[in-house]
Amino acid sequence: MLTAITLGFGRRAVLERRAAAYALDQEEALMMARAAVDRGIVEMHNRGLMFMLLPRELQGGTHLAESWAQPKDLFDEGYFENAQEYENDEVIYVITDEERYININTAPIEILEEIESMSRTIVRRVKARREKEVHEKEGVTPFQSIEEIRYLRGVSEKDWFGDRDKPALKNILTVWGDGKININTASAQVLHCIPKVRKRDVDTILAYRNGSDGVPYTSDDLGFKNMQDLEEKTGVTVDPSGPLNTYCTCISTYFRITGVATRRHGRIRAVCSAVIGLDEGVSNILDWQEKTLGS
Repeated sequence: MLTAITLGFGRRAVLERRAAAYALDQEEALMMARAAVDRGIVEMHNRGLMFMLLPRELQGGTHLAESWAQPKDLFDEGYFENAQEYENDEVIYVITDEERYININTAPIEILEEIESMSRTIVRRVKARREKEVHEKEGVTPFQSIEEIRYLRGVSEKDWFGDRDKPALKNILTVWGDGKININTASAQVLHCIPKVRKRDVDTILAYRNGSDGVPYTSDDLGFKNMQDLEEKTGVTVDPSGPLNTYCTCISTYFRITGVATRRHGRIRAVCSAVIGLDEGVSNILDWQEKTLGS
């Protein structure tokens, strides 16, 4: 009996030790993911300061050729002295321009009407949400996240995830920004939603942005400082009252920074995400989310 009790306590001690080690690795992964986001915030803060120091004629343009648009690995950047202890693990951050998407709260209704995955009924319900109280005496409440779109009546899984013919709503919408679309960073799917912009003009803009290799997110990508710069470099006509001037911009101030860290050769994964707004070079944190995944 004593032997059985001793073995039982021993097994319990082993299991508790494993659970404690697992919890420690989870917490370490989460801390590393937070650190990755912090590193991204510092990068955007420094970018804002450098931008303000540039001569006015050189200021302008948020585009994919900038350093922030490339994913960063903190191991490669030498932030860990004993990187060999984290073999087969990673600590990276990715910065995404939130104004490359269509803001469901502030974009003009005529843009929403151009989205193939949004029927007229859905557009009417979005408009009603933007203009009327959801709950009495609470005032108008904007969408807090794009996932709320899935709960509107009429939005199907096909609308949300898209298909070969229609863009996925989850890939073209945001809740951040003033409603203008950054023409330097927006995808072809988003640019095609701009009313009265010809397909060949979109193709011309994308071809210029992709640089000589024709591939986005590479070192030779190009961008525009402003709409006049776009017209001069591409030949696309930009009327003062035309759709490009009305619905688009070349500068972004809202970004999402996502940090990912792993432990135990990737079996434990932590994800941390923050949305920041740049105001005269200062990074303001507007949203923060984090979670751990693993078996």
